[in-house]
Amino acid sequence: MKHLVGAFLRAFVGLVLATAAWAEEVTITSVGQTSDGMLVKVLMKGMAVDPGYDSGLSAQALGTQKVIIVVVGGSSKGLGAAGVTLDQERLRARLLLQEARKRGIRVLLMHIGGARRRGELSDTFIEATTGLADRLIVVASGNLDGIFTKGRSPGAKLTEVETLRAAVPVLGATLEDWGVK
Repeated sequence: MKHLVGAFLRAFVGLVLATAAWAEEVTITSVGQTSDGMLVKVLMKGMAVDPGYDSGLSAQALGTQKVIIVVVGGSSKGLGAAGVTLDQERLRARLLLQEARKRGIRVLLMHIGGARRRGELSDTFIEATTGLADRLIVVASGNLDGIFTKGRSPGAKLTEVETLRAAVPVLGATLEDWGVK
């Protein structure tokens, strides 16, 4: 019985450590505190990827991730619930993405809400982060004015998709390109 319990504990600890290591490969954060980041997490679970999620991920909290997925869009309700101001959120995002780049962590920016999730608040966060992303995946109707096209850094690949569901193969290929299995 002792051996059985010991074997079970070793297997359990191994599983926990393996899950923690996987979660560290990819972490999703919301910039602007919308619920869209959780939608991307659910989408990724459907792809058999289980990323970490931290809506308030800070530069200091970065670990050994290979990829940070920044889901951008503003929600005054979300900011209020998180207890942060627009300026605090914008600063957190810029410091996070600058630190990620410094450490060689890839930054994928996603905007999944299309035109209905655009507006002055969202645009503030889009403008603050777009130039710091390595790649961007956006629902095409959210880029009708070219905000992502104009704001991206030179060499950053921008892919427009018609729906969130259409982002799945693009997201999968991006993660594979960046060494996430």
